[in-house]
Amino acid sequence: MIIIFLLLWAAGIYLLFRSRKEEEEHLVLKLIGYYLLGTFTFSFNGIVLPVGFVISLFLKPRQNRSVKRVSAIFGLVIMLLGLFYRLSPFRMK
Repeated sequence: MIIIFLLLWAAGIYLLFRSRKEEEEHLVLKLIGYYLLGTFTFSFNGIVLPVGFVISLFLKPRQNRSVKRVSAIFGLVIMLLGLFYRLSPFRMK
């Protein structure tokens, strides 16, 4: 399962990197950072709040804005999938 997750993650970052509009130094590291920011959550009384994604909405990058935004959305989607998997009654124990 973890190998499938890592392949999905690497493919997502690679596709985002390939869809860049302009050259930028260390773009892969920045995309990973936006992804991690998108996955950052805060749990309050059992309610999961996507604080990192909200923070990423306020960041205004100069280059490759849309690619970085999609990277944060990708992180949010992966976080939601993990949350649904963790709460699923059908998961294997």
